[in-house]
Amino acid sequence: MTHHLDDPVTVLPGVGPKLAGRLDDAFGIATLRDLLEHYPRRYHDAGAVLDLGEVEEGAPATLLGEVLEWSTRRIPPKGARARPLDLAEGRVRQASGAVFTVTFFNQRWRPATLPAGTVAAFSGTVKRFRSDLQLTSPDVQTLGTVAAGTDATSAAARLDHQRLLAVYPAVEGLPSFKLNELVGAALELLPAIDDWLPAPLREGQGLRDLDGALRAIHLPEDHADRHAARRRLAFDELFSLQLGLQWRRARLEAGTVGLDNSPVEGGWAARFLAELPFGLTGAQARALAELGRDLGGSRPMHRLLQGDVGSGKTVVAAWTMLAAVDRGRQAALMVPTEVLAEQHHRTLTELLAPLGVNVLDGLRVAALTSSTPVTQRRRILSELLTGELDLIVGTHALLEEGVRFADLGVVVIDEQHRFGVSQRVQLKEKAGTGGTGEVAGAATAPDVLVMTATPIPRSLALTLYGDLDVTVLDELPPGREPITTQLITPAEAYRRPRLEAFLRTEVAQGRRAYVVCPFVEESEVLPGKGAVQEHRRLAREVFPELDVALVHGRLSAADKDAAMTAFRTGAAQVLVSTTVIEVGVDVPEATLMVIEDAERFGLSQLHQLRGRVGRGGGRSFCVLFAGWSAELTEEAGARLHAVADTTDGFALAEADLRLRGAGQLFGSAQSGLPDLRLARLQEDVDLVADTRRLATEVVARDPELSAPEHQSLREEVLRRYEGGLEAFTALETG
Repeated sequence: MTHHLDDPVTVLPGVGPKLAGRLDDAFGIATLRDLLEHYPRRYHDAGAVLDLGEVEEGAPATLLGEVLEWSTRRIPPKGARARPLDLAEGRVRQASGAVFTVTFFNQRWRPATLPAGTVAAFSGTVKRFRSDLQLTSPDVQTLGTVAAGTDATSAAARLDHQRLLAVYPAVEGLPSFKLNELVGAALELLPAIDDWLPAPLREGQGLRDLDGALRAIHLPEDHADRHAARRRLAFDELFSLQLGLQWRRARLEAGTVGLDNSPVEGGWAARFLAELPFGLTGAQARALAELGRDLGGSRPMHRLLQGDVGSGKTVVAAWTMLAAVDRGRQAALMVPTEVLAEQHHRTLTELLAPLGVNVLDGLRVAALTSSTPVTQRRRILSELLTGELDLIVGTHALLEEGVRFADLGVVVIDEQHRFGVSQRVQLKEKAGTGGTGEVAGAATAPDVLVMTATPIPRSLALTLYGDLDVTVLDELPPGREPITTQLITPAEAYRRPRLEAFLRTEVAQGRRAYVVCPFVEESEVLPGKGAVQEHRRLAREVFPELDVALVHGRLSAADKDAAMTAFRTGAAQVLVSTTVIEVGVDVPEATLMVIEDAERFGLSQLHQLRGRVGRGGGRSFCVLFAGWSAELTEEAGARLHAVADTTDGFALAEADLRLRGAGQLFGSAQSGLPDLRLARLQEDVDLVADTRRLATEVVARDPELSAPEHQSLREEVLRRYEGGLEAFTALETG
């Protein structure tokens, strides 16, 4: 009987329903493919497996044998050592009968993980203690048990054949050596595995075949063999992901052509730049040049504009929208929250004021949210449909039934990670025709610019947004001083009164302060400050002489707007908030950001919150209170120190990727993307770029991957994408 990768693991000898259930519960392993894609987390380099008679004292060696017994004892404190030491000593017998000792300090759990009868390889430096040879704190690789039929002689033969031993992610009851045995059995059972990559493509990239790579990743002959296997399998992960993204883009653009929104000399867009009270940064100028080419291209623009807080994305977005207005079309800016919609509407109105806004012969600009009054909403919808409105800023309300444009030329979406691809498509479908909806029998589609103020490492941007062209604003306007950031822990409680005194000083000089809490209200389930309670404490006990406003997501739109207006105008000097003010809120007088229970926030969230201050020039400050409600974990501490050490958003994004890994970041950005098990975006930047280029070339030649030579590519993409590509491109109704 011929076996296949999609066979259940129960086809393996000794794997019944009970073991299969444990594999599924622990690792999601149900098939032979799942088992072979449970890749080693590291490798144990057995080196030369030596007999005690060959050991050179003081030299590194690997000794292999059966654990005979353990003894444990406590060594009392001595000299400057303030704490006692726990000592665990094991006696290990080699196949020759010779016995050596392994010693571990402060590892009382060792005897439980290496009970008598365990066969293992111990690697370290050999020393002599009294008459015994001893390895102190050696690296350990469990190979099996005597009871299970593994003995030191057969294990040694295995090590002689294979120097690098795979160490797998394991759990109690499914140790690494058991997974090693199952993987070995699967590889013996399976015939040569068909390769989904066409031979010319594989050879052009210098990649080994799939069958050899899958076998070598688990049973490498040496490090070069392992590296070649990992490169091939990482390539597969990235290439299939990029193929899906490019295929999706081709589907979204199928049957459509781009509108001519190229900049008009002397038009609104040109006049807007001329009226700006400041010059563009070099990065902004480069961005406008790239966008100008896209706006006049034959294909609809799909571009990601990524820039750190304060890098000037709004100016670029305004220019892009005005380019469409210059061509007689409309533009829409969609944002995730009402607070941000109101902020953008206000900012746009101020930026465009020199051109004339909502006056005779001026630009017509409006905002639409779920809180827009019915009468005003009807007027806006009517003016959108007739073409009287030039620019509209809105939330998801723009996607609601009844919202129709006369001629939508440009769509700008802010904070792209809050929206899915489907929302982009839904907004584009509201474009209307306005006499420009058909070109030579093909439908036209508006140009799309998506923006994020969350800096993303280039490798991750090319992966998450592989269907978008990427423009980066990596330059801040001149004159902006870095924000001073400080971390305060409970051990430094004396600093809180000092901070409160400093806040009074700032307010006395006409400045303002944010205080951000992780929760709306405190609870016993999740310890941490609630904005409601903190507002009450600050307003009544700490700053009774000041006006302290409160804003959070549970407030009505009117109450939120009233609080924000009070803070913006200076009627309130302190604003207590949740992360509702994370993006877009712009109060130039705000110079102090206090974040309570900072460990409750993600690294990018902290950076976004910090970016709410320092927007009016001069010195600004961010204070992170950490660990006041809960014990700081090592990962949380590293995150907070990273924020305190740098204000460079892209450096922080790299740190976030390093600390959290790509998997979690994928989950926060887009669903349905295949997992990356081996590919590491920080290390595989070149591979990311290569696979994106190759995928773009393949889909450009064959947009539906329907050519016979691409059939295996099509099948692999559909297999890897959760729910298939149909689900990936389907519109969401939520």
